Amino acid sequence: MTLRTRIVGVVTVVVAAVVLVVGVSLHRSTESSLIAEVDEDLLARVQPLTVDRESNRSIRGDIEAFRGLDPESNSGRPGGRSDPFSSVVGFDALARVVGPDGHVRGTLATAFVATTSADHLADAREAPVLSNGTSDSGDVRVVTVALPSAGFVQLARPVDEVDAVLDDLRAKTILIGSLAILGAGVLAWFIAGRTARPIRDLTVATEHIAATGDLEHSVPIEAGTDEVGRLSASFSSMLGALASSRRQQDQLVMDASHELRTPLTSLRTNVDVLARGHDLSAEDREAVVADIDAELGELTDLVAELVEFAADVRDDEPASPLTLADVAEPVVERARRRTDREITVEVARTVVLEARPEALARAIRNLIDNAAKFSPADSPIRIEIDGGALTVHDRGPGVPESDREKIFDRFHRVEASRTMPGSGLGLAIVHQVVDAHDGTVNAAESPDGGAAIGFRIPTVDQAVT
Repeated sequence: MTLRTRIVGVVTVVVAAVVLVVGVSLHRSTESSLIAEVDEDLLARVQPLTVDRESNRSIRGDIEAFRGLDPESNSGRPGGRSDPFSSVVGFDALARVVGPDGHVRGTLATAFVATTSADHLADAREAPVLSNGTSDSGDVRVVTVALPSAGFVQLARPVDEVDAVLDDLRAKTILIGSLAILGAGVLAWFIAGRTARPIRDLTVATEHIAATGDLEHSVPIEAGTDEVGRLSASFSSMLGALASSRRQQDQLVMDASHELRTPLTSLRTNVDVLARGHDLSAEDREAVVADIDAELGELTDLVAELVEFAADVRDDEPASPLTLADVAEPVVERARRRTDREITVEVARTVVLEARPEALARAIRNLIDNAAKFSPADSPIRIEIDGGALTVHDRGPGVPESDREKIFDRFHRVEASRTMPGSGLGLAIVHQVVDAHDGTVNAAESPDGGAAIGFRIPTVDQAVT
């Protein structure tokens, strides 16, 4: 079942339920109103029987004439007279006299069936009581009123006109309700089609991308800020991010293949020399083997850097509250032991950040290694921390101004350092880590005489005292 069909089905069911509830409520309220009008008419007719006895002797006498008659044979008005009782009964009602024992003593016009139980008659002694009954022509509404002589009069009025009104109302309700349900279904069909169209277009685009792997395929974006519009916009953004990631991966593979070509070529050349050089001297053979070992070491480092750079630093570990000083201290301590250099840390301001500690430690380690590589062996390295900013100062040759924005690119090397060992990925990893933290990298001239390379990442509004 399609989404469009589901929406139409839900709307149709809801409208049908509303029509049913409204129809039943309208039928019941109309029936109650009409029955109430019949009851009011019956109570008004028997009112003369409940007032002062002396002023209604003629009516009571006429009623007494029904006593002792055969209930089945007395089907007309007594004696064919037009007496005062006619004003009570009327020509559209039925009447009968009931004795104190509940037996019918006389019937005026058509006979009818109504309750004459002891409890019902006892209640009628207190006040006129209304009840339902039946006659040969259909349902009737009955009022029971007590007589001074211990008997009762039951006056009945057919409810044919009520049934006729309710039948007409029921027919109109069914007709109007059916038209409403049909109209709601048709309207829901068009609205659901318009609503589901962007989702259908998005589904077609997704299926095309899944079948072809073409991440550059355009995705229709629905205008608006509703759920469908946000879904299409989010999917388009996600697809753009995937396409960008793929382009970066392809570029990384191309760059890596280019960088790997040099050490592999050198290794092949040296191996060929060893294979053909039976007359090589011991010194030359030792030099070739040393060169092969150096190339293998550089190749190993390059592969390790490539693997680390290809890893997505955004998902390595969760972010946690920390300070740059807390992360830098153990990294600096290990660098001191490894390089046997003087490395100092100056903290101007300590602020809490939300960051990934292992990723930040890797970035700081790469900055220190870069400073150690390009500065004299006996020169100190100074690390300056100011809130969310960390800068590593060295006393090397520095970075030319034209290269300061490029040194964080993959495999980029300053012209003067191309002959030095290294993969060209250390600062690129720093850039990747800082970018994952929504930060920025920077390179400038250090007041110590070399380069000042570092980064700045956002901090939270909580200073550490």
